[in-house]
Amino acid sequence: MKIHTWALVGAGLLVLAGCTGPTATQERKTADPIVNMLHGGILDLEGNVDELNRRIAEFQQMPPAPDPTVQELRALDLSGWQLHQQQWLVQRERLVFAVKQLQRAQAHPSEKAELWTQWTTSQPQFAAVLEDLRAQRHGLERKRIEVESQLLQRYFK
Repeated sequence: MKIHTWALVGAGLLVLAGCTGPTATQERKTADPIVNMLHGGILDLEGNVDELNRRIAEFQQMPPAPDPTVQELRALDLSGWQLHQQQWLVQRERLVFAVKQLQRAQAHPSEKAELWTQWTTSQPQFAAVLEDLRAQRHGLERKRIEVESQLLQRYFK
């Protein structure tokens, strides 16, 4: 008797779920494919940022290393991750801006020229910010290779 009751409850829930209509994901899939692609990129970046936040938090909980060179390596790693995090946040904000611009263009076709001007005007600043973050990360990576080499040199001498 209990199994029968649970089966009826389950069937009722399925019917109820079917009657509520499409989910937000299903509605988004039927929308503009470019907007869908941008939303996918936003979700990917949010997942990457969340994972990196978790790694950074775990890393910061590690006890300090007794060796100053190892401490320096860890500090370089942490700085690199934080720069990467900033890069992803800037990229995510750019995608959010793009989605908003496209949605406004769809809602108000007469504003397309103005929206395009806003997009192209902001593009050089976005590119410059990304390039600066990449350059900083590359500098940290070069420094990390040097410090790592110093650490390994101890073992070979």
